[in-house]
Amino acid sequence: MRRVTWLLSLALLSGCAAEQAAAPAPTKGPDPRPRMEQIKADCMKQKGFKYIAFVSPEQPKPDLSTYEAIKVYRQKYGFGVFAQYVYPKDPLSGSIESSPDHGDPNHELVWKLNDRQLASYNKAKDSCYQKAAKEVLNKEVGSKLKGVILLRDARKQLEAAEIDGDTELVGLASAFADCLVRKGQRMSTTKPTALAKRGENQFFDEADKLGKAPNEPLDLTPAQARPYLDREVKAAMEDLECGKDFYTRFAPKQASINTRVWAEYGPLLGR
Repeated sequence: MRRVTWLLSLALLSGCAAEQAAAPAPTKGPDPRPRMEQIKADCMKQKGFKYIAFVSPEQPKPDLSTYEAIKVYRQKYGFGVFAQYVYPKDPLSGSIESSPDHGDPNHELVWKLNDRQLASYNKAKDSCYQKAAKEVLNKEVGSKLKGVILLRDARKQLEAAEIDGDTELVGLASAFADCLVRKGQRMSTTKPTALAKRGENQFFDEADKLGKAPNEPLDLTPAQARPYLDREVKAAMEDLECGKDFYTRFAPKQASINTRVWAEYGPLLGR
């Protein structure tokens, strides 16, 4: 799809369930987002475009920082893939409809633009975003999408060092994988981060096959999506049963990484 806001929503929602569930850490001092939004609005006005300063409201996020918390989450939402279609109004399901950005008044303004106007608007918006990021956060970021990439890359670096580099977790991952193999699952790797995302990726792949294009939301009613979610929940609980010792150590480490990454890069994404 050609709309930038949609692309950003996909970039934020297509990560692992832990990424979706990671709540932004409280910032030290005033929230930088209102100031960033006002700078963007003033900048856009100077460039001849209307932009309404909008700060996404905080919404509840599931706690996935412990094995028990993951268990409670998975009993209802599985890996966090088909739940968004069964519970479209539930912010814990990860649905785009329940996203804080869903109420952004600028979406309506953008939809009224033709292709030529939209290209000019996006160019101006990126320039104003860059100005706000530099003035408020002292970060050189040319667009919100690049902010997403910075957050993703920062998370990957920390995961490589603190999760895949954790010798105890590596050993627990091997035992976890052996259990899944005994239950008929195919394992291509036992790397801790990959193993933790295995189930979710499996169901995202299945969702992609049901859609008209990869990463686009499916046209499923809650009733139509329920059988997929039921099967996902069963697989998620089986995964958790095999990986109890693994997730007991993995969960707090992943939560710590998410907290640190969101504290630094969350404002770039308006979170």
